[in-house]
Amino acid sequence: MEWGRHDWTGTAADFHAMELPAERAMWWCHVVTPTVILGSTQSVDDVNQNIADESGVLVSRRRSGGGAVFVHPSDSVWIDITISRNDPLWKDDVAQSMLWLGELFVEALWPWVQAEVYRDSFSTGVDGRVVCFASSSPGEVFVGANKLVGISQRRGREGARFQCVLYRHWKPGEWSPILASVDVRSRVADIAVATLDIPALALVNAVSELLSGVGGEESGEIWG
Repeated sequence: MEWGRHDWTGTAADFHAMELPAERAMWWCHVVTPTVILGSTQSVDDVNQNIADESGVLVSRRRSGGGAVFVHPSDSVWIDITISRNDPLWKDDVAQSMLWLGELFVEALWPWVQAEVYRDSFSTGVDGRVVCFASSSPGEVFVGANKLVGISQRRGREGARFQCVLYRHWKPGEWSPILASVDVRSRVADIAVATLDIPALALVNAVSELLSGVGGEESGEIWG
């Protein structure tokens, strides 16, 4: 069960529109324009489109849940991981389904940061329904109380697509003005976010290399 790797460049909207095959693969998405990506059930009223247009920030929507995620050509790193339903890494229990991936990120990032996987119940916190990094989901990666890797997933009949983002630099002032809620805007700067200022390629290569060592049946016992 080998892992494919795809390094993709384009807009967030185009990448989300792609139907990725339900097979073991890693997709590194390098966005060309700063974009706020809304969760699948999130209201479009959570953002002010006029201010977004004025600031040059695109607004897109993904088909996985959670709050808004900001992606940037250089300040964020976005990786999607896909598996099929017959993969030993697949977990029917949604609360357990991302733990293996969080553990993989922890090990891949070990040369640069000591992190751990969040294993408690899902919590939206105060603003997690609007902004992804204000929430906590089982499988996401934290440095102390600060979220380092946010993960959402889309599950279907054929497999799962895990969408992972971490920040090299966290600059909420560049995109929070497009949020419609004055109260949420005022709190975004206080969201506990951990950053990892290393070259994006080094980070992606570390994840890719570790994935290549995840084999068959025994892999379900290694992570999760």
